[in-house]
Amino acid sequence: MEDELGTIERVHRSMSSTLLWLTLLFFFLLLSFLSNVGFTIDSLPGIFCIALFIGGMSVYFGFSRRRIWAYKFAIVHWICLILVCSLISLLDLRAGINGDIMAAIMAAMLIYITFGMVKRFSTFSNPLFVAWYIGQGNNILASSKLNDDEMMGACPNCLSILAVKPIELSSEDLCPNCGERLVSQAFVEKFNLEEE
Repeated sequence: MEDELGTIERVHRSMSSTLLWLTLLFFFLLLSFLSNVGFTIDSLPGIFCIALFIGGMSVYFGFSRRRIWAYKFAIVHWICLILVCSLISLLDLRAGINGDIMAAIMAAMLIYITFGMVKRFSTFSNPLFVAWYIGQGNNILASSKLNDDEMMGACPNCLSILAVKPIELSSEDLCPNCGERLVSQAFVEKFNLEEE
């Protein structure tokens, strides 16, 4: 049971750090945009930018400390960051197509980040994650009916918590949440070579 709680805790830590770094990135990009169009930090748009930053950091600190009030705000913040990353990546992609190499690199990075955030979004509705977040994880895990040959594991793609039969896993098994493979083909090939 401690292993399952440790996995959930790592997922939460990873999601918290994503909220932190993307909030900082969004703030600095917004500040850069405001300075390019001639606004200063003490103008109305500058003050709005600072208010957004303070709100985003409050959500990050609340979510990272598992405050109940921050959970729904973290979901909204996560969706907003997905939308912002998508928009900026489209703008950078357009600039990249017109020959700006740095914009093309930024677009590729933001597209990668956006897909990762979309995949992880289902974690917010995962019952085990929600139970752990509100402090009921031990009760849920203790009452979960795992068979003798099952154990809790995390999907390597979206980090959803799943009950799996590790001995029966193959490269054909798919995650019910994201639809990606639970075992990579490279791992299967390596395992098969070691068996021979």
